[in-house]
Amino acid sequence: MKLLASDYDQTFYISDSDIQKNIKEVNKFRKEKNIFVLATGRSYEDLMKKIEKYHFTYDYLAINHGATILDQENRILLNKSIPNHIIPKIKKYLDLEKSISYFCCATLESRVDFMHENLTKIAVTYKTKEEALKKAEEIKSLFNNFVHAYYVNKNSVEITSKLVSKEEAISYIAKINKIKNKNIYTIGDGYSDIEMIKKFNGYGMNCSVEEIYKKAKGIYPSVSKLIQDIRESKIR
Repeated sequence: MKLLASDYDQTFYISDSDIQKNIKEVNKFRKEKNIFVLATGRSYEDLMKKIEKYHFTYDYLAINHGATILDQENRILLNKSIPNHIIPKIKKYLDLEKSISYFCCATLESRVDFMHENLTKIAVTYKTKEEALKKAEEIKSLFNNFVHAYYVNKNSVEITSKLVSKEEAISYIAKINKIKNKNIYTIGDGYSDIEMIKKFNGYGMNCSVEEIYKKAKGIYPSVSKLIQDIRESKIR
């Protein structure tokens, strides 16, 4: 049994035509008793809209950068939130008055405010990429013991608990299915994908951030091509 974990935006989905090819290959992969995991920064509600639109199947979801793990029936297997006591301090340093927009997530709730307890993700969008990158570094520096802070597309910073990551979510799923690391494959393009790419048989996309090019075992134009190579044993 093998496990493949894929990021969603700019990885599993690049265009409508690309995702249809990916879906076909995932179906073949799963029919061979392998496991497909979608590991994404997206929230539950946002991802469900995409799943309903494109009608694709999966074995597990790791949403909000791994903060919440769901099985194929969308039952919650694991959920870890940002410590409640640190959220007011983080909010203060985010300079929300300078942002374009912001929202928070809590388990399966995708749009809640800072007053909600047990937040799994905080997302803030700034005017420029430079502002977002700077803010991500500030949050990491100030609150490194409590949270991860990632720069994501569209000039945004997304914050999760230090106890969660896509890498940790995949390790959890692999453990309950008794899959060894040598049989785990990952692919992604962004900063929150780096650790899962480093730990497992990790691959990047053509559009990946620079560090992925340095850490990945190879670069692919699509998830479908990677699945074909895994199924045909062209990579190990």
